[in-house]
Amino acid sequence: MGRPEAFRTSGRRWGYRLGLIGLFLMPLAGLTYGYFALRQSPRTAVEAAQQALAQARAVAAEQYAPTHWRKAEQVWEEVLRRWRLANQRWWSLPDDYAQITALARQAQHEAIVAAAQAAQVRDSLHRESRQMLAALAPRLDSLQRWLRLLPYRPAWLQQLQVAQQQYQAAQYAFEQQALWEAARKARQAHLQTLALTQQVSDYVRDYLAQVPRWRQWVAEARAEARRQNQWLIVVDKMARRCLVYRGDRQVAVFPIELGPNWMGSKHYAGDRATPEGRYRVVRKLGPGETRYYRALLLDYPNAEDRARFARARREGLLPPGAKIGGLIEIHGEGGRGADWTEGCVALHNQDMRRLYEMIPVGTPVVIVGTLDPPSWVQQMIAVHAR
Repeated sequence: MGRPEAFRTSGRRWGYRLGLIGLFLMPLAGLTYGYFALRQSPRTAVEAAQQALAQARAVAAEQYAPTHWRKAEQVWEEVLRRWRLANQRWWSLPDDYAQITALARQAQHEAIVAAAQAAQVRDSLHRESRQMLAALAPRLDSLQRWLRLLPYRPAWLQQLQVAQQQYQAAQYAFEQQALWEAARKARQAHLQTLALTQQVSDYVRDYLAQVPRWRQWVAEARAEARRQNQWLIVVDKMARRCLVYRGDRQVAVFPIELGPNWMGSKHYAGDRATPEGRYRVVRKLGPGETRYYRALLLDYPNAEDRARFARARREGLLPPGAKIGGLIEIHGEGGRGADWTEGCVALHNQDMRRLYEMIPVGTPVVIVGTLDPPSWVQQMIAVHAR
């Protein structure tokens, strides 16, 4: 009977001992698990990804690097989903944390790439827009100034207005840091301006191709004036000058105004173009004989004008019922600061009085586009050549 009692006593002691050991080991196991779980927690990786996403958002990666940004957002959404599930469970497996950590690092990587690409694209757009806007401003100003000096063309004016509107839209977008829109509008304005500049330059260049012929007309007329010691009037339309010669001397230069459609030959009555050619004064009109103070009536149309008119009619280049017209004069009432005549040459009244008193009937009059292209024309062609 003594051995069983001793055995039971020994068993109880071992039971107590094992219980104590268990009580000691359980917290230790919990602490050990917590330690390793904490070491494997994705929190650090998640916070790093969150910070990278914030930096990408700060440089507008959504606008300037949309592909990498969408990828970063998709991976980040998956990180958050798995992270919420892991936190809802009382007991998370280390494998869950490992997957979340890997995804967070992928989201961080995509966000870093998106931020770098966005910064590069944004800087490039900013630089491109700024340079184009800086180049456009003087070019548009020059175009506007040239169109004021050239004959009125509604199509040119409309194109210029479109380019100016695109420029203003680009400028506004640039100020608002909408750089894609700024660059797009600036490119449109640039192309519109280039196209208009080319049209205007080609038009002027074609016109100036006649300069050698005009110079020959004037050289021949001046040689004849020297031989005969006679008067000669030369009208340079582009320079807006009326030059008066006697023999081999230039005795006067007067500013002039022309018809609004002054550039080119006169084709028919009512086109408001000032003719180009070699004419003579056929009549002097004093007070009461002209509406424009005093006038020198020219022999327009001459034989060359009539031949050109007949050719244009055969080729169908004239409006129905067009007539060649006449009554082209050098007259007074000028000084209005614009080209306003029906095709005549207008002078200030005081200049017209001097001219009227100097010039006899029969005086040769040579009207040319120009003898020396003015500086604004040379600048226009040079700008287009660049």
